Amino acid sequence: MIPAMNREQRRMMEKQQARVRATRRPRPERLPMLIKTQQTLAPLEAIIDQIERDGTVATDDRGVPIFYCIEDGQWYASAPALVGMADFFDMWATRHGSQFKATALRQLAKRLEVGMPVDAPLLTALHAEIPTLRRIGAGLDQDDATDLLQQTRILAELDAARATGA
Repeated sequence: MIPAMNREQRRMMEKQQARVRATRRPRPERLPMLIKTQQTLAPLEAIIDQIERDGTVATDDRGVPIFYCIEDGQWYASAPALVGMADFFDMWATRHGSQFKATALRQLAKRLEVGMPVDAPLLTALHAEIPTLRRIGAGLDQDDATDLLQQTRILAELDAARATGA
């Protein structure tokens, strides 16, 4: 009977060691989509906050509206980024059979691009649109988000090629 106990003890010890090894494996770090959505929408909300607070937007030395990206610590032109964001959400709507259109987001991008004022009705429309953007983004799975992002990049490249006549 003692040899059986030793075998049982050995088996228990092996199981415990296997559990320890399993918990020490590095896992890929993926942020939940809710957090990624917040990081994506934070620059948009910062632009809106600055407009509401000061009536201004951050610009570079040439007067081009810019925003600060939390993820990489870089400054980017606002209008193209907002158009890309609108493209992303409009592609989601097409893919999922939704009637949603990122109209207010596109209007903001256009006004920033051409230097037009951002008025109260547009700010109201943006405030109404942001919860939908947040809901859509938080509901994405990683594969869908990655694919939509890739499609958005392709669309931006095609638009840039068309603009340069290539």
